[in-house]
Amino acid sequence: MDYKLLTQKDLAERWQVSVRAVENWRKDGLITPVEGIPAIRFTPEHIAELEGTRIEKFSPLERRRMENEIQRLTQENEKLKGILSQVLANLAPVINLK
Repeated sequence: MDYKLLTQKDLAERWQVSVRAVENWRKDGLITPVEGIPAIRFTPEHIAELEGTRIEKFSPLERRRMENEIQRLTQENEKLKGILSQVLANLAPVINLK
């Protein structure tokens, strides 16, 4: 992904506020900078989310495919939990023998 990280000055200009206001919001935890780099920078996605613009990482088709996969895996997980529960119930008398 090729994009430019935003500085506090970039945000101040974008939101038409002072750099000090941006610094205060960052210190108060209202905006979160990118971690792991030596400078204070913000991702365009994070800022867009704060501004109320939803950034889609998947196409609608890909999103639907992933939702279907999640549903299938959830059902499989529930089925496996049931099997495990039955196995443990059958083993309980054996395990409790001392």
